[in-house]
Amino acid sequence: MLRPQPSFPSTLENFPAMKFLRLLFLLPLASGLAPGGLHPAPHAHAAPAGAAKQLYTCGMHPQIIKDAPGDCPICGMKLTPVRANGGAAAPAAPGERKIKFYKSSMTPGEVSPRPGKDSMGMDLVPVYDDAPAADTITIDAGTIQKMNLKTGLVTAGPVRRTVRAVGLVAYDERGLRDITVKYEGWIERLYVDATWTPVRAGDPLFEIYSPDLYNAQLNYLVALRGEGPAGGPLTHAARARLELYDVSADFLAEIAKTGEARRTYTYRSPGAGFVIEKMAVAGQMMRPGEKFYRLADLSTVWINAQLYENDLGLVAAGQAAEVRTTYAGERPVRATVAQVLPQIEGATRTATARLVLANPDGRLRPGMFADVRLDVELAAHAVLVPDSAVLRSGERNTVFIARADGSFEPRAVQLGTRTDDYRYAVLSGLAAGDRVVISGQFMLDSESQLREAIQKMLRGDAAAPATADKPAGPTSAMTPAADKAAPLYTCPMPSHAHVVTDHPGQCPECAMTLVPTSDVAHGESAGETWRRQHARGAAPAAKVQPGGAVAVLPTGHPPIGDAPAMTELLALLKQNAPAAKPAGASADACGSCGLSQAAMAAGEPCEPGKQ
Repeated sequence: MLRPQPSFPSTLENFPAMKFLRLLFLLPLASGLAPGGLHPAPHAHAAPAGAAKQLYTCGMHPQIIKDAPGDCPICGMKLTPVRANGGAAAPAAPGERKIKFYKSSMTPGEVSPRPGKDSMGMDLVPVYDDAPAADTITIDAGTIQKMNLKTGLVTAGPVRRTVRAVGLVAYDERGLRDITVKYEGWIERLYVDATWTPVRAGDPLFEIYSPDLYNAQLNYLVALRGEGPAGGPLTHAARARLELYDVSADFLAEIAKTGEARRTYTYRSPGAGFVIEKMAVAGQMMRPGEKFYRLADLSTVWINAQLYENDLGLVAAGQAAEVRTTYAGERPVRATVAQVLPQIEGATRTATARLVLANPDGRLRPGMFADVRLDVELAAHAVLVPDSAVLRSGERNTVFIARADGSFEPRAVQLGTRTDDYRYAVLSGLAAGDRVVISGQFMLDSESQLREAIQKMLRGDAAAPATADKPAGPTSAMTPAADKAAPLYTCPMPSHAHVVTDHPGQCPECAMTLVPTSDVAHGESAGETWRRQHARGAAPAAKVQPGGAVAVLPTGHPPIGDAPAMTELLALLKQNAPAAKPAGASADACGSCGLSQAAMAAGEPCEPGKQ
């Protein structure tokens, strides 16, 4: 006769024999155990320390690293073996080893040709010619051809940069002139009666009648007649008054010769230019200081070039520039930077560089657009690397060094200014003559990330205690330290993140294979929630079964599966639940007889039959 389990003796004795045998057979199958017993199969023995460990990864998700073949938990693709690098050459004798460079032991890719400290303040360690780098990638020639990898040399030369800006032709403010008078009068005739009329120095502009100017002429003539041609104090005072009215010397000589005052005065242009503003009208009364015309001299013009903020450090006053306009075609015109204005335009976020440009033939006209180019040489000699060779990831720039033996080494570099031929000045990390990958390096970057994930996994395995020879028992909720170290499994579907167990199996909601929480994005938060719920003294976790039924199972209980007989087993467990405490018993009393904690400590027996 089969003896029932001691956990629920009274029920199993009354349970029909066939139903019990069926439950006894299905329970080990649902829990993933061997039919011969209720103990899990022992783990395989650990591989010898010197043997290489074969790892497997997904071609679409390189972060998935497994130590056994299978399928990717994310996309379902078959895992492929990770090919290890070829064996490195045996190192030379210590006396013959030659130091190639020094590298940081804390920051990968940080190298220096001389010993010293790294960016973390640690001593740089030497790297020998015969020492293989830990992050070196070895690829056979056929794979290199399939990946379409192309390499190029790191060169040295000057760092030149051409700054291009959009310019606008404007007036030279030093050539502007306003035409006004210092006396009150009426305009009787206009010789220049339209804007943009070109005038030369001495051309008549208008005729004006002014009583003040006419009286000043009479005073000058009276003093001249009284004091003679040589003149006296009165003559000199009257002449000075006319000169203060900006009367020309030819006009004074004419009235002195004729002895008669002129009713009107003809005002002549003081310089050459174009009339860009005209306020005078024939017959208009003008007061002292009112503007008649504004003249602009276009023999010299300004070009206001708009510079972006990152180009301001490359442009300075006195720098030569080339200006190209649509009117002049492709023929460049030389100019000079007169000033970089100390102001940033709020709307365009640009600063203005003022260029002075001679315009003797008048080809440049205010309002024209111009293409401004400024050639800048930042350094006479620097190490230059092609732009296509640099992989950028935030603040880190990486290039892959192609070695003669077919291996590739990632190296961090610090870049300077970019040249016009799409090369960057290298501040540190490379030397002239190094061969770098300029095409296809994204495949190498993926391979490098895969190698890094493998190294992290191997380091984690080495740090773990060697317990592979001992069978792993169920995780106990009473040992929180073990809970933190034990792996957890969850459903790969984010909508089923609440399904978390401490053993492999299938999701009870979608039947997908459970994966380790470290393999999915939502696994970390789901695992932390599970560990908090299974802390010391916490209640057992609730397992969701098909159909919406919820069964409370002990911590570490294997999955109960979806067999119909499992529903009967759950009902059986529910019937064998501890009975309610007797009325009046304390919270810490015995659940069977109500015996108090003090009585049990005194040695009194528990007699459930008395209840």
